Amino acid sequence: MSPGRIAITGTSSFLGSRLLSDLAAARGADAVVSVDVAAPSVRGPVLHREIDLTRPDSGQTLLDALREDGVGTLVHATLGTNPRRDATYAHELESIGTLNVFAAAAAAGVTQVVMRSFTAVYGADGRNPAYLTEDRPLQPNPALRWARDKLEAEQHAASFARRYPAMKIAVLRFAPLFGPGVRNFYTRIFDRRLVPVPMGFDPLLQLLHPDDAVAALHLALERDAAGAFNVVPSRPIPLLAALHAAAKVAVPVPHPAAYAAADLLWAAGLADAPGAFVDYVRYPVLGDGERARRELGFIARHSSRDALEAYLRERHPRTLQTVEADS
Repeated sequence: MSPGRIAITGTSSFLGSRLLSDLAAARGADAVVSVDVAAPSVRGPVLHREIDLTRPDSGQTLLDALREDGVGTLVHATLGTNPRRDATYAHELESIGTLNVFAAAAAAGVTQVVMRSFTAVYGADGRNPAYLTEDRPLQPNPALRWARDKLEAEQHAASFARRYPAMKIAVLRFAPLFGPGVRNFYTRIFDRRLVPVPMGFDPLLQLLHPDDAVAALHLALERDAAGAFNVVPSRPIPLLAALHAAAKVAVPVPHPAAYAAADLLWAAGLADAPGAFVDYVRYPVLGDGERARRELGFIARHSSRDALEAYLRERHPRTLQTVEADS
């Protein structure tokens, strides 16, 4: 790990908050800096910089903070899991905000940046291979602005990695988080009794336990990692098997109708995600975790079923008990 303090953007996010707490406990509160519009919810005093990455002056404000605080390592955990209805704000935060973060880090002499990303940036497509390696072109559906902003954030990371080879930049592409404490639009699907699914499709899913996600972040920091890494669970699970394990009723819907209905519900404020996300329950998006195992030493302790059951145990214990009793 590079010398100096460790700054973390997005400390109000689930992963950002977990990592901040871990590092403050292990290294002392004075060794970490929180960068977010909201103060961090961690025990004990932690240096906090209230910086809004959507503001035009955020790059200069962050640069001043990084220099003043003696930051040597930066973890960029601002990219969000849940789609935002304000697409302009999301673009300013995730694409333009990420550009400002890398510009400030380079100007401040930060020597290591670790950025959180998602395996979803590969895009869901019926022509995908069984497992996607990190050299696979990133081709998400251009109609899905949620994924397009993250693609642009990764393009900024790749550009700065070429321009500033002394600054080690690692991009961790996480499978969807699922487990205790996780609340996102993926978990909300499993909070419902009836779950519409595209008729005739049963893709494999990768659900990543949060403990494994945090472990991968620590390893990337310790190894001074550079490049892109898929961070995925030990084994996937079929969609219909996951719904069965959660005692949900799958309701088959013709896939053209599924896209249209999801878009209508999203526009009405009644859905958690727009219609383009239906791609991800039609086609598999499975990251190959070999590079993370080889270069980071990361081996997930939990399978996708483990992550699902851990979530159910915390959120819906009676449902899990009923399923276990029937099996």
